[in-house]
Formats: sequence, structure tokens, C-alpha cells
Amino acid sequence: MAFGRTLIAALAAAPLIACFPAPTGGFESSDVISHGKIVVFDSKVESAVYVPEVVVWDEKNEVTTSTQTVLHLPLSMASDYAAGNMISSSEPTVTTTMTSFSTQTVTVPAPTHSASTSYLPSSSANSTELFGVSYAPYRADHGCKTQEDVNDDVEQMAGKYSVIRVYGTDCDQVPMMYKAAKKTGMKLFLGIWEPSAVQDEANKIIAGVNGDWDMVHTVSVGNELVNSGQASPRDIVAAVKSARSILRAAGYQGPVVTVDTFMAVQAHPELCDASDYCAMNAHPFFDSTTTASHAGRWLINTIARVKTALSNSKRIVITETGWPTKGLANGLAVPGLANQKMALDSIQKAFTTTPGDIILFSAFNDLWKVKAASTFNADQFWGINGAVAKCDS
Repeated sequence: MAFGRTLIAALAAAPLIACFPAPTGGFESSDVISHGKIVVFDSKVESAVYVPEVVVWDEKNEVTTSTQTVLHLPLSMASDYAAGNMISSSEPTVTTTMTSFSTQTVTVPAPTHSASTSYLPSSSANSTELFGVSYAPYRADHGCKTQEDVNDDVEQMAGKYSVIRVYGTDCDQVPMMYKAAKKTGMKLFLGIWEPSAVQDEANKIIAGVNGDWDMVHTVSVGNELVNSGQASPRDIVAAVKSARSILRAAGYQGPVVTVDTFMAVQAHPELCDASDYCAMNAHPFFDSTTTASHAGRWLINTIARVKTALSNSKRIVITETGWPTKGLANGLAVPGLANQKMALDSIQKAFTTTPGDIILFSAFNDLWKVKAASTFNADQFWGINGAVAKCDS
């Protein structure tokens, strides 16, 4: 590949023929990469298109190019291009690209704007329960939030959600979350982050709630560790059993689960077998063929597919789902405030009778996270309504 880098273009599975730096006099565009423009020849492409995003891997680092940097050409134009005989008869079509999440190139529709771009959580006529919401106790500067910070954040969540999901026990978060949530009536979905430290983290949970187990909705062990390859299904199953035993001995009788992606759960149903209910993260945004308005239907269909892999009719709870307000487009999945509202409204409509089966991601923008091209530079911007914690404002 040109420049000694590997180029992952829109059609990752298609036969990429060659990549060249653009010669002088070809299709004109502003240079972003100092080496010049990149041209990709692909047998699946019938006409010239500018690709708005590709992911360039330089050893282990991800670098994202911009809209005008990559020109996607059909294979039939390779000889003319190499000879410098290419003449543009029309402007190339602008499309979006996928990373490893998809192998399809699609045209991005303009976001649909409604009168209001704010999502308003509400209970349905059939249920007084609200969705849950995820939360992390970290400041934008990577420091731990204080009790005052947590109190401010939880006050903003009060009345909007039934459950707050946290992921671990660091930053003294369990007792801080307990104190803040106790005032609001919201329950806690607590987490053991590191399966190899089950005893230590379980002890922190036990001390943090001080026997008030009615405040605890669920305790999870790990988050997407099988999907990421950081742990084997066997290790996770053992950690869940160990955590359950420790917590039961301390008086907790509620659900103990592991959380992974829907793909990992579908491939390893034993993760659900070991859990008191099936807990999985599922984000419609990462399906490049799904628009914001179809987010709810996508979740319903995803749950149905996972159920076919399970050995029993165990309840499935979506422990993360949402839509980013900023970042790069993933095919038909386009970030934005209006699109986030559309997605969350769609999810709320789809789960109007079972809101307890959904935990939204997330209460605030996670400004402590690092942007990554593989997740469309959206990692920091999943906060509902673009909310920023008071301590980060």
C-alpha cells in the first residue's frame, strides 16, 4: 500500500486493487495528508466517488483522513489514471465509508430536524417505570469526581430514570453513588470491573451500600470483555459464580450478571446461562444500514436474533444503547442532536411497555474518553441531549 500504511476503505471485503498518491492534474481537492491524495481502485465501484472517511493504520495507531482526501475509482479507470489521461466529466458522488463494522457503502441522507432536539424521558400509560441510564464518575481531566460532583450529576438525573448504571468500584464511587441516589429514589446497577479482582471489588460494594440491598438493582461482572478478547467466556462464567457467592453471603439476593455485546452473547450463550438475566450492550449506531428513526426496531430485531441462540427464555436487558450527538457518519447512522432525539424516541416507543429492559448510554458526555477512528470519533459524545456534567462545564 502507498506510504507504507494499510488503508481500510469503504468496501473492506471487496477486492482492493491498488492505492496511489494522486498525480498533479487529477481530481482536485484540498490536501490533508502531507503525502498527497490517496486513490483507491475497486472492482465494485462503477464511477468516481470521494470517500469522506477511511481509516489509516500506522502500526497500532489509527489516523482518520477527511472527506476530500480519498478518491474511490472503478478498476476500469486504472490505466487512464496511471497514464495521467483522466478527465473529470462530472463531480464525483460523495458517500460514506465503514470501518470494520460494515462492508457497505451507502449515501448519507440529510438529518431530519424536528421542532425540538431534546429527548424527554417519560413513563408510559402501561408502566410507571422509566429507562435506566449509564454514568461514569470521571472528570474531563481524568480525575475522580467528588461527592459534590456526583450529587450535582444525580440531581440532574432524578425523575428521568429509574436506575443508574455504573461500571466499577474505583474513585470511591459506590458509597458516593449510594448517598446521592438514596435521596432520589433511583436504584443502582453496580459493577465489578475486573473479573480477576472479584473479591476486592465485591467487598467494596458490600461496604459501600452498608447492607441496604434494596437500593441495588443488579451487580454486573465485567463489561464487553469477551467481545474485546480480554477474557474468555469460561473465565467470565467463573467470575460471575464467584461474585454471586460472595454477595449472597453478604445478604444480597438480587441479580448478578455479566455484560457483553450482543454479538458476544449470541456467539457465547453461556454468558447468559451464567447470569440471572441476559445483559447485553447493543448500539444501532454501529449498524451502518440503520437510521436514527429505526433504532427501536433495530433493537427489537437484535433481541429476537439473540433469543434464538439462548437455551431458555431468559429475560434480556439492554444495558447500553443510545446515539451520539457528534462524530463521523457511519453510513446511514448519522450523529447529531436531532438524530439522537429521533433514535431515543424510537427506542422509547419500541419499549413503551418494558422500559425496565433498557439502560440508555449515557447521562453525560464522557469527555475523559479518547476519540477513536474505529468508533467514528464519537466516544465522547453519547451524553443524552449533549449533556455535560456541571464539573466539566
